[in-house]
Amino acid sequence: MAPAPASPPPAVPVSPPPALEPGVLWAATGQPLTGIGAGRYRLTATMLYFERGVLSTNAQQVPIVNVADVDLRQSITQKARGVGNVMVKVQRPNGFELVVLEDIPEPRKAVAIINETAHAARLAQQDRMNTRHYSGLPAMAPSPQVTPAAPSAPAPVDPIAQLRQLGELRDAGILTEEEFTAKKAEILSRL
Repeated sequence: MAPAPASPPPAVPVSPPPALEPGVLWAATGQPLTGIGAGRYRLTATMLYFERGVLSTNAQQVPIVNVADVDLRQSITQKARGVGNVMVKVQRPNGFELVVLEDIPEPRKAVAIINETAHAARLAQQDRMNTRHYSGLPAMAPSPQVTPAAPSAPAPVDPIAQLRQLGELRDAGILTEEEFTAKKAEILSRL
């Protein structure tokens, strides 16, 4: 009797990566060989967050614009497991710091997205620094000084026109007969 064909080994169920929160570009949980003390990492357009610890927690955040370089290191055992260490060089006020994201699944993908995001953040910062904002209206050239004209002599008054106006005011009821007579006498006295 012929031996039965060997059945393939049962497939290990692979769970899909967790859905990312809004604003998160990349997230990963380290997969250490021991299964203990896995780090949790998250990247947004502005910050890189990393958290480690079993009994105590060490959580930090780094502005992504301060990420100077990102590299990958893999040991033989990490390569066999499909994980690697992502080495993030962070510029701090007092120098550079090396942050190690340990046992990251798909480490090449992590290196690429962190590098791209850091590069985009540095370009955006450079654009902001090179942009000048002006508020208000642009400065205008001073207008030439206008000297007031010398007062001119009043135009000669036509006494006949004044008398007509005076009569119209009386007829409209604005002036009384006495006011009309007094003003008429004044105008006629100037002739």
